[in-house]
Parts: sequence; structure tokens; C-alpha cells
Amino acid sequence: MRFRLALLAVFAAALSACTTAGVASNPLEARWNGKSAGAFFAAYGPPVSDTAGAGGTSTYIWRGGFSRGKSCLVELSVGKDYQIRRIRALSDRPGTNGGPSHCEQTLDAA
Repeated sequence: MRFRLALLAVFAAALSACTTAGVASNPLEARWNGKSAGAFFAAYGPPVSDTAGAGGTSTYIWRGGFSRGKSCLVELSVGKDYQIRRIRALSDRPGTNGGPSHCEQTLDAA
């Protein structure tokens, strides 16, 4: 009986770990992870810099969303298939009253 309970507990822990994998840690990732970097750059303009990485990956720095002294600076990690693997804000402004940040609004992640 104890063996069954222990086995069930291990199975439940493994299953819960699987269900949390791939969850976006922020609205930018929820919106853009897995999407084409080409679609991102076509919509918002070219990156200001790029760096080649190992295995055909690239890191791009994009800046835009200029308005009233605000701008958005993000880093995009892109796989060799040109799909966005990770996106994170390097410079952002918090939203008013706890709302979406400037980058989230600019990049349609709000």
C-alpha cells in the first residue's frame, strides 16, 4: 500500500512538472514565443543589433515605441528556424495603475 502511494506521489509530481513547462513568464513571451522573428521585424521595424550564437541561434536587440520620452528595448533570442525562443524587456516603463508596461502595449502583448 505504501509503495502504491509513493508511486502515485512520484507520478503526480512528474505530471505537475510537465504541465508547468513552457508557461510564459511574462506577457511578451506569451505573445511572441514561437512566432516568426520575420513577422516581428516586419511589424515593428528592424533590430538595432544582432549577434550570432552557437547552433545557428541569434540574439537581436530591438528598440522602438518612441512616445513622450518613452521607448522600449527588447532582446529576442531566435532559433535557427527563425522562430522567437525568448523575448525580454531590457528597458521598459511600468504601466499606469498596474496596467500593461510600455513594451507590452507597443508590442501587442497587453
